[in-house]
Amino acid sequence: MRQIICLSTSHLSAATRRFLSVTPHTQWPTIGGPFGGSGWIFHVDEDAEANFGNRRFKELWRAFAYAAENGYDLILFDDIEEPIAGLPVF
Repeated sequence: MRQIICLSTSHLSAATRRFLSVTPHTQWPTIGGPFGGSGWIFHVDEDAEANFGNRRFKELWRAFAYAAENGYDLILFDDIEEPIAGLPVF
């Protein structure tokens, strides 16, 4: 059974949110896709930062690490979720 964590889009920087909004998901640095018009969903890849070597999305990699450390397989970033302690807010 897969576990999903819902996180606020406020845990992503404006630059990352803009990138995810205007770039086709097939060009994202990891597996994911849009979630309607309110956010994005990702497979948690705790090794993404090392695999892709892209520091541009460091808050996304931090969210992956947080999810993996807490036993989650998927992240849904949604604009109606409240921010949580333990992750930066932008």
